[in-house]
Amino acid sequence: MKNHTVIILHNGDEVLFVQRSATKKSLPNIWAFPSGTIEKGEDVKATLVREAQEELGINIDIEKELGMVELPELEARLYFFLCKSDFLRDIICDPREIQKMRWLTFKKFFSEYSDNQIGHGLIYLRKHPEIWQKV
Repeated sequence: MKNHTVIILHNGDEVLFVQRSATKKSLPNIWAFPSGTIEKGEDVKATLVREAQEELGINIDIEKELGMVELPELEARLYFFLCKSDFLRDIICDPREIQKMRWLTFKKFFSEYSDNQIGHGLIYLRKHPEIWQKV
């Protein structure tokens, strides 16, 4: 089973949602969070920091883990982390990874996007508001 970190970057009440690039092999054009696979010998927090640098070009501070979900159908495990950054104005999306980004509340995001437009992690969070209502 592959382990993935999920960066829930917040700016007060809003969080950063990204639309994956159309050229991505998995889940092209799908709305998700910045995320990445934990590499061999790498710990979860190092992966979060690396992925924020690679996908957004910023440094982040990890506030807390919000939860984990196993997706047996994808042979994947997702670790959700609430993060913040002093460099939000400096975000530069790598177009190979991200084509659009939006700052929204979870409630607004879920009212605008259906399950066929969002990734597996967001589908899970839609069904478990007790996790994101903590944000």
